[in-house]
Amino acid sequence: MVKYMDWSKAKTILIIAFIVTNILLGYVLLSSEKHVETTIKDSFVEDVIEILGRKDITINTEIPREIPSLNTLTVEYETIDPYEANRNFFNGEGKTENKEPGVIEISFGEEYLTITNKKALSYINNSMEEKYLDLDEEKVLELALDFLEQRNYSISDMKLSFIKKYGESFNLEFTKLYNDRYLEKSNTTMIIDSRGVKTMERMWLNPIDEGEKYIYINTAPKALLSLLSMETTYGKTIEEISLCYYFDPAEQDFVDNPNTAIRGKTIPAWRVLFEDGTKIIIDNY
Repeated sequence: MVKYMDWSKAKTILIIAFIVTNILLGYVLLSSEKHVETTIKDSFVEDVIEILGRKDITINTEIPREIPSLNTLTVEYETIDPYEANRNFFNGEGKTENKEPGVIEISFGEEYLTITNKKALSYINNSMEEKYLDLDEEKVLELALDFLEQRNYSISDMKLSFIKKYGESFNLEFTKLYNDRYLEKSNTTMIIDSRGVKTMERMWLNPIDEGEKYIYINTAPKALLSLLSMETTYGKTIEEISLCYYFDPAEQDFVDNPNTAIRGKTIPAWRVLFEDGTKIIIDNY
């Protein structure tokens, strides 16, 4: 007696077998990828710590273990209008001079503003009058934020990323935040002592558009090995390691003349902050 195949049942079995096969293949591929990335394993991280230690580079923070990637951002430099800067800093009463092409200086008594290429601002106060005694970090931060707000700078998109006392002065750095990550190089730095804000340097970036493409870079443990070729980092202590958005025209599409850059795209990078305030950006792939 001839038995005929039940094609309906056979097709169901084939479909199920096909699905199971795909699931198993996917699991194998994912497992393989996980096994390939050895640079976030404990053994590799321990080796990195030991190798850096040979150069007296100490790591006083957790080393991130993520597979790092960030989407691209189109950013543009904050444009500094000399008239507005004069009004914000000196109530419009400063004296404006064109020092050289692209450089404008505004002076008011013992205070000076220098604007370079409409995107970099430098403030200096040469007054010797002491106004604040017994400064601590909390008071210094309050003075810094008041100074910024009084000159119409928003403090909602920045974070205090560094503060340290050197002698009688405090050095502070504020960094732009985007999606809870630092945006480098977008910084406002200050030196404050008993006389108040003595200097301020600012170059600020504003995000314009968020791209859909994600870029992957080396893991943090592997990236840290780049420090071995940087003698300036020897003998220092790392206090923070974080993934950041990074735009530096000198390293991207404006190598010949980075001063002409107005906008561009960021890439992901590792931001390594040392105890003394030194900051290294590692953007190797």
